[in-house]
Amino acid sequence: MQLSPEQVQSVNILLSAVQVAQRRGAFSLQDAHTLQEALDTLVPREEQNRQAEEARQAQASDEEAEAVVSLDSSSEVEVGGDDQLSASDA
Repeated sequence: MQLSPEQVQSVNILLSAVQVAQRRGAFSLQDAHTLQEALDTLVPREEQNRQAEEARQAQASDEEAEAVVSLDSSSEVEVGGDDQLSASDA
């Protein structure tokens, strides 16, 4: 059976959804085991681990970016001239 690129993408989306639900504890232990076996059949474990690591790194990068934004928004804002305004005055 040959899958079209759209079908492959759909299968990948479904697999990702199952993995997210599994991490969140949506399945019983037996169901999680059965689903993991099905995932292992479709996607080698090494590839699953690589994708999981990429997702963790992307999440860490997003969290780091959010921390920088929150630090920037809490710093003082100065207006030139005699009038000075800080973020706490606004």
